[in-house]
Amino acid sequence: MDQNISRRSFVTGAAVAGAALSAASVAGVALADEPVNTNLGAGWLGEAPEIAESEIVETLETEILIVGAGCSGLVAGMHAAELGLDFILCEKLNTYGSAHADIGAINSKFQAELGLEMDAGRWLCEWARYASYKNDFAVGKVWVDHSGEFVEWLVDTYNKHSEEESTVTVDVENGGEGRAGGTIYYMPPECHHVSNKGFVNPNSNPERPMSLGHTGIQATIIEQDGYEIKYEYELVKLIREENGPVTGAIFEAPQGYVQINAKNIVLATGGYANNREMMEALNPAAVQAITSMNANPANVGQGIKAAMWIGAAKDLDPAEMLFDRGLVPPGINCGYQEDTGAFYRTGQHNLGSQPFLKVDRRGKRIANESANYDAICHAAANRPGGVWCILFDSSAAEDVNIFQTQGCSAGTWKRTLQPGTNPADAYAKEIEAGTIMMADTLEELGAKLGFEGEALDTFLATIARYNELCDLGFDADFGKEPYRLSRIDEPPYFGGWYGASILTTLDGLCINEHLQVLDWDEEPIEGLYAIGTTSGRYYSGNYPVYLVGNCLGRNMTFGYQVINEIVNK
Repeated sequence: MDQNISRRSFVTGAAVAGAALSAASVAGVALADEPVNTNLGAGWLGEAPEIAESEIVETLETEILIVGAGCSGLVAGMHAAELGLDFILCEKLNTYGSAHADIGAINSKFQAELGLEMDAGRWLCEWARYASYKNDFAVGKVWVDHSGEFVEWLVDTYNKHSEEESTVTVDVENGGEGRAGGTIYYMPPECHHVSNKGFVNPNSNPERPMSLGHTGIQATIIEQDGYEIKYEYELVKLIREENGPVTGAIFEAPQGYVQINAKNIVLATGGYANNREMMEALNPAAVQAITSMNANPANVGQGIKAAMWIGAAKDLDPAEMLFDRGLVPPGINCGYQEDTGAFYRTGQHNLGSQPFLKVDRRGKRIANESANYDAICHAAANRPGGVWCILFDSSAAEDVNIFQTQGCSAGTWKRTLQPGTNPADAYAKEIEAGTIMMADTLEELGAKLGFEGEALDTFLATIARYNELCDLGFDADFGKEPYRLSRIDEPPYFGGWYGASILTTLDGLCINEHLQVLDWDEEPIEGLYAIGTTSGRYYSGNYPVYLVGNCLGRNMTFGYQVINEIVNK
């Protein structure tokens, strides 16, 4: 297929000279009807593989093909199963993906029961502000219009398949206005927590209820409704003749290449966080901030690439979900490690989100520590090693309960550091592992953290200055809220090095309000849909952390709504 496609008005083109440059950073403008190179950098995109008909060992037929068994694909499958539709759900791995518990939704009956009303227009404007208006209001409105309906349907569906009814709570602790980083943020009470009673986790203790197991429950319900999830089916390419509709896909399965013909294909393959080539080409700034990988291993960008090979358009600007929780030992830098070719560790350490004093390798304070999760990660990425050090003392438990941070970082003050908790006990495992350092003097702490010479002097001077600001009750340097200033003067003292933990990338295939994938002329590709983090037009540059639970809420809502779109088209 000819990849040089013209736009109807002006177009944004991108070409990459090498892997060190982000394709999204070299945009230019062309006149109408001039060709645009849609490859966004051939180095990572490459070309669709050639699979001969003789290599196909099996051919299947279905009305709807869902590719990916994560939180969005499983919801699509669960809804399709409920409606008795003809569909096949394929997953690259040998099991379903995992999902967090926080489901963002607006104007559900659960909010109404609590007397909570949300201004949809204001929500859209706040959401667009995070993205500098590089997202699409029509796509955002899909979540606004259907998320409340979706979460009600989800609970009803769980209850139909369980002997014990689920319960729902809505996080209202930070609803309304909230201060963070000296900026007023709209923090709507959109986060729904669904207790999944009546289900047990098949991958752990049978007696343990599935509190975080949305995907496990959804896979179970699909199977209870008589459908099979085809695991270890890895997407190879999509099938499309010239500019016609998508007609199927080819997978590499345990038995060989399998072709599945379908009238509707839903891509739910996730982002590309686990594809180093794509990360370095499309999002090098994020790479410089990351120490920890926390994304689904199936998120290698294959759905995005397969769609682009047949003419689909992709967001030009990168976006990703970075949390300030990638704890590492002293001396580890951000970025891919030379010995492993991977980021240093897997997981998140919640303490990193607390607004304690944070310094760089030179001992200098970096920024206002009270801000979005990704803020300190990006600020530190410009400093030596890209990492930053959090510093606190024995009064940490009392401090974090005064800070009262938002979203999932609130788990630190709600659970880990309850008032009266000794940080040495709370972080005994980390202290033994050498990731959190403890010392009786600040000089000793600095040395344990790797500061020496001039950097150690600066480290001590920075703490002294910060204590002065605490005494003043006013952050004259960086403008942090007075109630989030906390002296470091009660031994023993503690510190640890952090980088970003990446959960997923968020820039994906361009879609419209019907969740159809678009080509570079903004025209839908017939029969092709994208949901979850495979889809774009929803975030840009960052994740709006104070719209708590919005990513999972968006992913699941779109999984539900894409089936409605297919049925009603």
